[in-house]
Amino acid sequence: MAVHNITWNATSSGVGSTTGIEAALNWLTGGEAEITQEKVKSYHGARMTMLRAHIQQKKAAKHSICHLGPEFLNQLSHSPDLESRIDEQNILHIRLSISSLIRGSIEFSKGIEEQVKGRIKLEVYPGQDAIENARVMLTTAANKARIAGLPVEFDPRNV
Repeated sequence: MAVHNITWNATSSGVGSTTGIEAALNWLTGGEAEITQEKVKSYHGARMTMLRAHIQQKKAAKHSICHLGPEFLNQLSHSPDLESRIDEQNILHIRLSISSLIRGSIEFSKGIEEQVKGRIKLEVYPGQDAIENARVMLTTAANKARIAGLPVEFDPRNV
């Protein structure tokens, strides 16, 4: 699996559940991420919290991808829009539904709800194809997730 690092970003409004989002990010990353919070003002002046879960170590990043679960990873690897999710810096972009994540389910965002934005920096060397590397990485992670029984169950009531 060829991955350099992973970053997940989410925002919580002043009335949102920052604790719930942080717990969901911790669950999503398998506890491998350093999670930071920053209090900011939105464009319209409302107070909000930006949460960032970042994993810099390759081994931890590879392991945390498995926490997306085999079904999600296989769906992503066979997605016809996989190519459009990878930018010119070889970063795979994923947007998850924040409300589903807080309920313990990993689902793609439909674009109309709040999102958790993921950035997976792929390890791609000259002569390699980023899309093929991504497919191999996702398939390998799906197999490891299936063997390990990931993702573990998340109980949002314990937050």
